[in-house]
Amino acid sequence: MAHLYEHCYDCERWLGRDWEEVHIWLDELFAEYGPAHRCHRHHIEGIEEVRQQWGDEAAIAAKIHIIVDCWGIPSMADYENRFVNQFGQEEDSTWEEAWKMIQTIRNERDIGRKNRPQTHAA
Repeated sequence: MAHLYEHCYDCERWLGRDWEEVHIWLDELFAEYGPAHRCHRHHIEGIEEVRQQWGDEAAIAAKIHIIVDCWGIPSMADYENRFVNQFGQEEDSTWEEAWKMIQTIRNERDIGRKNRPQTHAA
């Protein structure tokens, strides 16, 4: 599990903003549940909650956070059906696969930024 400062550092580097509020929200229940806190917000549905509260860029920060912690993006049902353990990881999850997922997100984001219409100040 990464610490708050590590999640913030990753987002600052990759997204240009630390998104501290997103990371705090995702890990807010750690004091109460320990590692099992992930089943409450570290999933696809948690990413959607972040999107609704803070927007699309924040949802990317949440995805990265969850991939770093869980080595993938589980759903609530994955936790409920025990397809993932209390850490949100599948039995055969690897950091190498997680890193590829992060690289894909970063590449898609970069392509999206390049394809946006450019606005030029007069």
